[in-house]
Amino acid sequence: MASALHKMVHQLQAFLAEVDPQRVTTVQAAQVVEDLCHIERLATAGKLLFASRAAGSTAVTDQGHTTPAYWLAELTKTSVGDAISTLETSRSLAELPETAEALRSGTLSGAQAKEVTRAATKDPTSERELLALAETDSLKGLQSRARQVLAQSASQEEEEARARAIFQKRSLRHYLDHEGFLRLDARLPAEAGARVVSSIQAEADAIFRQARLDENPESPQAYRADALVALVTSRAQTGRAGANAHRGRSGARTDTLVLRVDAAAARRGYVKNGEMCEIAGIGPTPVATVRRIWPEAFVKGVIRDSKDVRSICHFGRAVSAHQQTALEERDPTCVWPSCSVAVGLENHHFVRDYARCGTTSLDNLARVCARHHDMITYGGFVLEGGPGQWRFRAPPDSEDDRGQRLRDTG
Repeated sequence: MASALHKMVHQLQAFLAEVDPQRVTTVQAAQVVEDLCHIERLATAGKLLFASRAAGSTAVTDQGHTTPAYWLAELTKTSVGDAISTLETSRSLAELPETAEALRSGTLSGAQAKEVTRAATKDPTSERELLALAETDSLKGLQSRARQVLAQSASQEEEEARARAIFQKRSLRHYLDHEGFLRLDARLPAEAGARVVSSIQAEADAIFRQARLDENPESPQAYRADALVALVTSRAQTGRAGANAHRGRSGARTDTLVLRVDAAAARRGYVKNGEMCEIAGIGPTPVATVRRIWPEAFVKGVIRDSKDVRSICHFGRAVSAHQQTALEERDPTCVWPSCSVAVGLENHHFVRDYARCGTTSLDNLARVCARHHDMITYGGFVLEGGPGQWRFRAPPDSEDDRGQRLRDTG
């Protein structure tokens, strides 16, 4: 077995030594990349299948390594943390035969395998569901579902113990990367992290609005970086965290949290399979945490089986706080297809303009970025559809409209 594997390694080395990427067609190059990606998945699968067994080898100590993780990190030229994660995944595969089989076939990547094994080790009944999700959804979607499985608890005591464990592991470190940037790596409890993110986003929105007036736009990431510096340094200069420390340049309180929780989980004290308890934009959080922070003034709650916010309609242009919370949850980014802008979004009456209908209802609202709002208001574009089915209709006889009609007629 080992000799056959060595032979394949030498064949691949010989292929890479001789091939010239500039002397093949683009179609051939695409096929080579596809084949190499398959080889990469298979190589990762082999590493995961054999790593836990190899960890007991004398080769680890013979080469001067104190732990298998240090040995594997040196061998793979990755961090010790990555090596530890690989070994944990490898050990879990012994109890998850379907995941091991998916790895052997090359249909599961290493990153997917780590997500599946983490969650399925806690709840083996979720293994098949997660493997099916890995075939059809993105890695981000798989990670989201895996976090939900890991957030499940068997009792309120277990849920509270998980919340305490998260708090005890909080940390913050910094380092300079190869480009000279200062990088921050923070591990915060979900509610603390949500306050940080919310404050940064509110300050970034204020900076964006000013930059828009100055006609000097930059990326949303740049505005969030500026917001972090502005918030941290201004608080350090004032030397206190009083009322003003929670306000951005807009003057509004910045650390508002939106909690989404199933009523049954809130009453019970812990989350069961299929239920939700999370901080919007952050992810799952223990019910114990939600119960602790729920009474605080800066928390907005969305109970999933309670009031149907879609039925709310009031007379007046202003959007109520209840509607705004639901709208921000439904439309976290601009609804224009393929637009991912999340900074400086504006509420738009997309079904009927306020001047004609005179009411403000959630069913008639959508959040759009400044550029697309201008295209609707001044460019004649029309927003149609609804949540999950958004589409824009170009002005009649415009170039975009003619192109769309040609595509529709095939």
